[in-house]
Amino acid sequence: MPPAELPAVLAGFRRVLRPGGYLLLGFQVGDDVSHHDEAFGHPVSLDFRRLRPDAVAALLAQAGFDVTARVLRAPEPGSRAQALPQAAMLAQRPR
Repeated sequence: MPPAELPAVLAGFRRVLRPGGYLLLGFQVGDDVSHHDEAFGHPVSLDFRRLRPDAVAALLAQAGFDVTARVLRAPEPGSRAQALPQAAMLAQRPR
């Protein structure tokens, strides 16, 4: 999704979670966009937007979440599927 839509999406997650509920986000780390015109032999128009963990944490806080855990996995050299750093963030809607 385009970065301008992230605040509304996170606010929507907060709205539907019960107080004390958790949100787990996973994303690729970076600043760029990777565009694909083909996937699994089919034509597509797909953008993968990489994000910075600090920016995601700030957006979660703005949406009213408490970030309770962050995990950053380094890229694995020689692995096509794991070639980019990955992040996971656990956030909780306050009770």
